[in-house]
Amino acid sequence: MLILIVILTFMVIIIGMILNRITLYSIRRNTRRAKDIATIMQRTLNDNNYVVSLNLKNHLAYNLYGDFLPAEGISYEHSLEFIHPDDRHLYTEFITRLVKGAESSECLFRWDSSLDKHENNWRYIHDIGIVEYDETDKKTPINFYCTLNDQTEQIETEKEERELTDRYRKLFEQSIVGQAFYDKDGHLLTANQKLREILKFETDTDPYYQRYTIFELPTFRYILKRDATEDLYFCTKTVIFERGVNCYTEIRVHPIYNEIQELEFFTLYIRDISQERELYLQDKKNEVSLQRTNQEIEQYETELKYLMENIDMRFFRTSFEKQEITFYREMNVIEKKMGFDELITHFVDEPFVEGLRHLQEFFNEPKSTLTHMRSIFDESSQLQWNFIDSLPYYDEEGKQTGTYGVVRNVTKLINKQEQLKEETERANQSGMRKSTFLASMSHEIRTPLNAIVGFSDVLATMSTPEEREGIIQVISNNCDMLLRLVNDILALSSLENGDIIITPQKTDFVKCFESVGTSLAQRVKNPNVEFIMDSPCSSYITTIDSGRIQQVITNFVTNAIKYTHQGHIKIGYEQQERHNKDGLYIYCEDTGDGIPKEHQSKVFDRFVKLNDFVQGTGLGLSISKIIADNSGGEIGVTSEGKGCGSTFWIWIPCKQETNHDYEEI
Repeated sequence: MLILIVILTFMVIIIGMILNRITLYSIRRNTRRAKDIATIMQRTLNDNNYVVSLNLKNHLAYNLYGDFLPAEGISYEHSLEFIHPDDRHLYTEFITRLVKGAESSECLFRWDSSLDKHENNWRYIHDIGIVEYDETDKKTPINFYCTLNDQTEQIETEKEERELTDRYRKLFEQSIVGQAFYDKDGHLLTANQKLREILKFETDTDPYYQRYTIFELPTFRYILKRDATEDLYFCTKTVIFERGVNCYTEIRVHPIYNEIQELEFFTLYIRDISQERELYLQDKKNEVSLQRTNQEIEQYETELKYLMENIDMRFFRTSFEKQEITFYREMNVIEKKMGFDELITHFVDEPFVEGLRHLQEFFNEPKSTLTHMRSIFDESSQLQWNFIDSLPYYDEEGKQTGTYGVVRNVTKLINKQEQLKEETERANQSGMRKSTFLASMSHEIRTPLNAIVGFSDVLATMSTPEEREGIIQVISNNCDMLLRLVNDILALSSLENGDIIITPQKTDFVKCFESVGTSLAQRVKNPNVEFIMDSPCSSYITTIDSGRIQQVITNFVTNAIKYTHQGHIKIGYEQQERHNKDGLYIYCEDTGDGIPKEHQSKVFDRFVKLNDFVQGTGLGLSISKIIADNSGGEIGVTSEGKGCGSTFWIWIPCKQETNHDYEEI
């Protein structure tokens, strides 16, 4: 019996120990699982916005942290409806990777945060998934825990930064000033289109300019120091024989230092001022011409003074009793004597002749008269201008017996006065034209420059991308306006100098037309205006000055953009015969303000602006007319009147040629 009791006791102890171990094992397992979940939650709560769990048995997802999903949860299949259709395959691949045994996986997709409202309020969600496996079967996943991070603002910010960078790149490429960046050792990093044009790059990365540093280029060899601390400004004649560069330039080199005052880059700005120099030289010539005119005026004034002091003058005396007049070259030497009837025959001014018929009443008081008359003292048949001053004289009884005075031949004086008047008027008109032009140009140039400088200063203070984008657009538009203004001024200088020359060359007009059309389409910023190109030919080989024709098309479209606020601007061409000659008819049709009939004949005159509230110099259409005339063509405008749109056109004589005679340059 005792032995049985001992055995039973021992078995109870053994069973107790076994139960205790089972209990300890369960506690440890649950503790380890709790730690795993706690670790997941800790990572999520520290680094992310939302945490959700997906139960693989019932395919239901619930919020563990945050309110990403509806409070009651959502099925996996239903959740796919809120993922952007283009991103659903990314999400299903993400889930598949977790199902196939990946410990974790990541995915970026767009999620409609409006959920059942389906308002397409797409948010960029970064999802990191971790798998929880069944304790009894380590290969069977039972739950997915997903940490969700809303990265919409970050992604949109990065997108805006990229767009802003692209805009700055565009501004850099389209600048009217040549720009380039060099490293601290003078090696070329990048150069914009304008600089490549000025220095005649053979390719965008011309090996010549890559091979030599900025310190080795002829223009900078002796003046630019490697340890430069200040900006270098100078004007020079830039000559690079290897690339055929030979022009006058304005140059600025700006060293860029980092925050610890170490040199990192050089910025180069270069501007071709050859045409401006020619314009300046021409202006100096005009100044010399104006000075010469003023000197001539002074000379005319001196001659006039001499004539007044030494004028062809005679004295005269009349006698009412004898009805005669006596002329004296000198006071006491009679030169000629004649009766009143003969005297009257020499005058041609009818009012004066009528007065002489009643001489006593006519000269009963002092008179000064300028009259046109035939010569009295020679046989000349030409009429003369004479200035007659007369005074009545009386006898002792106070009765008027005659007159006396002087007659001066002022024909030369009158002619000189007319000549002086013409020269003065010409000088005044020249000065007025110059003043008007300078005033107009000063106003036109100052307007875009003020906008560029002002908005450039404001740009750095803008806090939102929308504000920065608006200001950058204003700066870009004013840069384009300033470029067109400078082109108009240079073109006007060429017209004044007689230097505008038409140089026809064999070319494919269709390519020229499509090239300028593509460029001009970028200038139409108004979303309400459609830009249309009508090119009926695939190729049109002919001999014309394509550069001048592109200039005319540009002037037409620029003018149309200013006055067209909705509708379309359409450019096109067609073959057309005029005056028994083949030619091209090129037009620009718009739905803008239109031109009244009474103003259509004036639009091609210089400085004509029908709307003073629209910026421009009033030179583009005048320049286009000169190009048309010098090309032997015609130019015109058709419009039904104000508010009906306009069509500007030009016809250039040319003949289509065969393709095999044409070599593309």
